[in-house]
Amino acid sequence: MGLREVLESWFRLKGRSLEHLSFAARRLAGIIMALYLLLHLVDISTLALGEEAYSALLNLFSGRLGLLADSLLWSILVIHGTLGVYSAFVEAGYFLQHRRTLLVMAWISAIMLIAIGVWVIAGVLA
Repeated sequence: MGLREVLESWFRLKGRSLEHLSFAARRLAGIIMALYLLLHLVDISTLALGEEAYSALLNLFSGRLGLLADSLLWSILVIHGTLGVYSAFVEAGYFLQHRRTLLVMAWISAIMLIAIGVWVIAGVLA
């Protein structure tokens, strides 16, 4: 099985349960966070070019672009975290009879935390 088939099977949504969709969301969030880590390493390496280069890069992400980037990163972190807590409980064998309720609570918590975080980020950048 090639990489393309693997990725397609990971993110195939049709006919899948909420639990599988949540697992795919958590996996995608993890991949995006790994890519962000690489991007962040590039970002930090601009310090070797001097303070002006680093400040110029930081200025790219001020304003609306920064709000969007920070909001997306926050959302990805929250989704990965809340679904990770769900997985930890289920994989440890806790609340197995209430898995669906626990998963819905994880998504509701994620949505609430994302909204609060974006509101705070928007307030800080305003």
